[in-house]
Amino acid sequence: MRRRRWVVAAAAAVVVLPALAWAGSSAGPGDRGVLATVVAEGGGRTASPAPTTAPGVPDDAQRPAGTVSRSASRPAVTAADATSDPAPPTAALTALPPPPPATTVPPAPPAPSGEPSSGAPGDDPAPAEPARERCDVGPAAGAEQVVVVRGSGQRATVRACSRTADGYVTDLGPFTGWVGRGGVAPAGAKREGDGRTPSGVFGLRGGFGVRADPGLAQGWFTVDADDVWVDDPGSALYNTHQRLPADGRWASAEQLANPPAYDYAQVIGYNEGATPGAGSAIFLHVATGGPTAGCVSLPASQLLEVLRWQRPGAVTAIS
Repeated sequence: MRRRRWVVAAAAAVVVLPALAWAGSSAGPGDRGVLATVVAEGGGRTASPAPTTAPGVPDDAQRPAGTVSRSASRPAVTAADATSDPAPPTAALTALPPPPPATTVPPAPPAPSGEPSSGAPGDDPAPAEPARERCDVGPAAGAEQVVVVRGSGQRATVRACSRTADGYVTDLGPFTGWVGRGGVAPAGAKREGDGRTPSGVFGLRGGFGVRADPGLAQGWFTVDADDVWVDDPGSALYNTHQRLPADGRWASAEQLANPPAYDYAQVIGYNEGATPGAGSAIFLHVATGGPTAGCVSLPASQLLEVLRWQRPGAVTAIS
């Protein structure tokens, strides 16, 4: 029986010892006691692991001189060998969506030919100023401003014209007004009391009226019951503005406080030399719906336009 045990033990040693030799080459000091126990158990005996080194003394220090430490002969452990877990795979980069295409603003359509463009979308071009009508001022050529009166029977067409580098153009009108009940007299033919409007070119003087100054550049006075215009050819004050009482200075005169005709009125500079009997008190005034005694009249709104348009030196050309 004992012989059989040793045979079995020897056979186990043949199998176990080479494995232990391989394992011992990589085992640390703490593992060798375990290996000793395994060998002993393989032989059928139980043995307690004995420490292979003295306490507190490194394993290599207790080897006989000339021996080589197994740890020195083992290959170095690399960082890759120190862990059995593979490195986590690199996270895949998520592709960002492409940016949206840039929005372009369509250019503003070109302005029609002849009209300026501001260049800003949505802006309407400024409307072109309409061409002004040409104006024939006749013998008044040379004056800066001309109120042209063309009579036809008792009616008249009135325009306010100004001189430009290209000739005279119409600034106001044409308006429809009135002249004397006898129409327009030929040049030099006007007589006191004949009911005709004198023809020719005359200066436009200061104004007067029952109402306040509307803005006439040549001057203005407001009338009352004492203001008159002398129409007595035998008076030294013929064809002039005077104040009552007469005190024998004239035999007849026209009352100027005469609404609505004289709400606004302007003196036409006819017969300023006071030729007796050649005519007097010729005015541009508010129309009353019919012919005059020899003056020129316009509706109030149009008359005010003409009065405010004027500058000193304006004239009227009546024909």
